[in-house]
Amino acid sequence: MKKTVKTSKKGFTLVELIVVLVILAVLAAMLVPALVGYVDKAKKEKEYQTAATVYGAAQATITEMYGRNKISKGSTLSLGTSTWGPQVIKLAGVDSKAVTAFSFTYGDNFIISGGTVTISNHVYTLTIDTANGAPSWSGET
Repeated sequence: MKKTVKTSKKGFTLVELIVVLVILAVLAAMLVPALVGYVDKAKKEKEYQTAATVYGAAQATITEMYGRNKISKGSTLSLGTSTWGPQVIKLAGVDSKAVTAFSFTYGDNFIISGGTVTISNHVYTLTIDTANGAPSWSGET
């Protein structure tokens, strides 16, 4: 009687490996554009948050200037304003190279009534809702 020997082939064939690689390539081609969109959205959101931080620091600086009798109504606080402008950036704790300009106008009670912040060549415009005083930002890309 003849014995039959069972040979077991372990592993994948070349065709199977190529099919898996093609599937992975298609999935990667679909994911990369979506991920790039998420990265761009995150950068824009970071810039909005930076603009809001600069706004808060500017309001604190204006309050300090008012306490020291260094300002008058209807003036503007900007990055080039003597030592007060750079103080806003320092107080905000943001990257001074990213924030290239800002300008805030303040009026009654020395509260900011509007302004702009330029971050990485994107200008973000601040508007204040007159009904409730809430700040809102719009940006250009």
